[in-house]
Amino acid sequence: METVIKNVISTLQTKSQPDECSVFFFCRNDKMDKNWLRGINVEYSLSRQKISFLRRMKQVSDFKKWLKKNNPDAVICIDVLSCLLVNKARLKSGVNFKLFSWPHFSLDHKKYAENIVYADHHLAISSGIKRQIMARGVPEDSVSLIYNPIARKEETIPSPGKEDVTTFLYIGRMKFEGQKRIKDLLDGLSNANGKWKLHVIGDGSDFIKCQSYAKELKIDNHITWHGWQSDPWALVKNEIKYVSALLLTSSFEGFPMTLLEAMSYGIPCISSDCESGPEDIIKNGINGFLYSPGNLTEFTMLLNKIISEPLTISAKEIKESMFEFYDSVYYKNMNETILSVVHKSEK
Repeated sequence: METVIKNVISTLQTKSQPDECSVFFFCRNDKMDKNWLRGINVEYSLSRQKISFLRRMKQVSDFKKWLKKNNPDAVICIDVLSCLLVNKARLKSGVNFKLFSWPHFSLDHKKYAENIVYADHHLAISSGIKRQIMARGVPEDSVSLIYNPIARKEETIPSPGKEDVTTFLYIGRMKFEGQKRIKDLLDGLSNANGKWKLHVIGDGSDFIKCQSYAKELKIDNHITWHGWQSDPWALVKNEIKYVSALLLTSSFEGFPMTLLEAMSYGIPCISSDCESGPEDIIKNGINGFLYSPGNLTEFTMLLNKIISEPLTISAKEIKESMFEFYDSVYYKNMNETILSVVHKSEK
């Protein structure tokens, strides 16, 4: 999310007619990583007040002062509670601007999700999040589907040869059940036929539990656990080298960038059709396959399909299937969306 925000700001600031951009944070402490904010104008409202009502009063007051000083044309909120705070500051300051929401996580799993209605327009990163916004009473013409961007890659990570072992890949947090459903991943593979191996990149609170379950299923000798990696794709390119498919068994997502990252290297994906994101990214038979969340019969069938007969989908086709997600297209569309809403209000 930080990378997307930084790149959006950079794009707006380097246009032929650059926009002035800055970032404002509502903080409860000063522990956040600020490295990604280098080169960006940043201000904070810091309050360690434990009583939420008093803390929010200070945050609204601080942002009201910022509004009067900067008089923005648009404010974009990346979380739902900020929509409430910014709207209150707008009313108190008398400054007129367009308020956008830009949520990066499923609203059905967020506190204060109803506060999203205080925004004037909404930037949805997936069809699922668009539906969730509309389910809260927002009209469809106030929601723009913009997705998330991915950089175009020159490199391709090839699939193994026909005589080689099928190689699956998982990149993400280790959550045995809950959101990531690593249990489903392991259960599905335990029922797969033929020769396969799995590379797991990631860490989390359930790391040991996932390893223990793999041993219980007697598939641990098929799995390499790489743990957390600062640059997972460098490991894939330099050590793993060949990948048959990336696997995602989540019960819900916001917009799973791991799928886009894999496809940008020409890797097909097998994913649960969970809320939200995979339905926007995966085109069945073209760049991967979707299965019903929790349906291990479907999941295992797709695994067996790849193990028994390697996919004939070319890496070039996979890369071309995600044209609308490439950053050059994305930033142009986002910029045009914001400007059209702002200029519409000026007429």
